[in-house]
Amino acid sequence: MMTFFRSFAIWLRRAPLRSGSLLHYLALPNSASLRFVFSILAGLFLIVSSCSRDQENRILVHGRIEGMSETIYLLEQKVTDLVKIDSVVTDENGVFSLSVHSDEFSIYALRITTDQQVVFIAGPGDSILITSKLSFGPSRIQVSGNDESELLHTFYTYSANNLHEVDSIQTIIEKNQGAENFYELTVQADSLFNQIWERQKMYEIEFIREHAGMFSSLLVVNYHFGVKPVLSPKLDAEQYRKVDSGLMANFPGNRHTLFFHQWLREVK
Repeated sequence: MMTFFRSFAIWLRRAPLRSGSLLHYLALPNSASLRFVFSILAGLFLIVSSCSRDQENRILVHGRIEGMSETIYLLEQKVTDLVKIDSVVTDENGVFSLSVHSDEFSIYALRITTDQQVVFIAGPGDSILITSKLSFGPSRIQVSGNDESELLHTFYTYSANNLHEVDSIQTIIEKNQGAENFYELTVQADSLFNQIWERQKMYEIEFIREHAGMFSSLLVVNYHFGVKPVLSPKLDAEQYRKVDSGLMANFPGNRHTLFFHQWLREVK
């Protein structure tokens, strides 16, 4: 901003004095000329300020999807609907960059393929870096740019590893359906599954205990392990209250906060 006004001042000193020009008005010894100049400067200031605010209210999402050179999509969770808001074609190296307007913290998903996407949280001014491989697993994704997304990524990685264990157990059961000890295998599988479930539940409870005031806790408390939610608003009311209180304190006007707050009041 200061650079602009210094350049403007230099131009004033060097420009010729012509009738009808800006310098001509500046040279006039009356209040009308001053009003004219101030109106120009005020207009220029508003334009520069508007551009600066627009830049501050944008989210940059960029990175690289190794092994990909096609269209990827950016989606936003609009409380009840997941809406496609932008798209970009990666270059031959999988590099991409997207910039979208944002007025508040929200939940986004970068859809890489029809069944692969990266969920993250971002707000005005954030720059989110996502790197991955096309045939990715939880350890192949990296998300950085703000504490919320990095924390959420840690949670999703932990949960994905637990789901991988469940899938492995299920595969063993399916391959041994005709075995003589099949019943014993199913008993062991149920025991292992219950251990994984309890481990996942305790991890979520501990996450909420430590981070109830963070936006990412909203996704954790509503997380589905496979097709089943881990926490219940009736059986785990304390966890839901913690998230609600934390969000109302730190994100009081956010549309996701208000929707969750109202929903929780209705299910009690």
